[in-house]
Amino acid sequence: MEQTIHVIDDDEGVRESLLSLLDCYGFKAQGHPSAEAFLAFPRQTHDCVLVDHHMPGMTGLELLERLFSEGSCCHALMMTAGGSAEIAARAKSLGAKYLTKPVEANVLIEWAEQQKR
Repeated sequence: MEQTIHVIDDDEGVRESLLSLLDCYGFKAQGHPSAEAFLAFPRQTHDCVLVDHHMPGMTGLELLERLFSEGSCCHALMMTAGGSAEIAARAKSLGAKYLTKPVEANVLIEWAEQQKR
């Protein structure tokens, strides 16, 4: 079964740009405007998430904590424009890759390629 990379970001422009980039490189990707919208969407346990931290409602970190506690996420990348050492440490302790926005396209594609393995 083909994995999907779920892009969860409340900024429509960022979300659409990331989806377009992933599509150009042949990845199956699905966008979600919030953590809550993502949780309501049917998904597979082998899917990946690329999630913004600062969003209305549930933050990206809260989403990752929930997914990892349920055992329903295999690979995650959390990105933020306004992070902190504490947020980075918490994300990494969950096994998520942590990047600061703007994320360079080659770094994102390299992460996505690694998830196929």
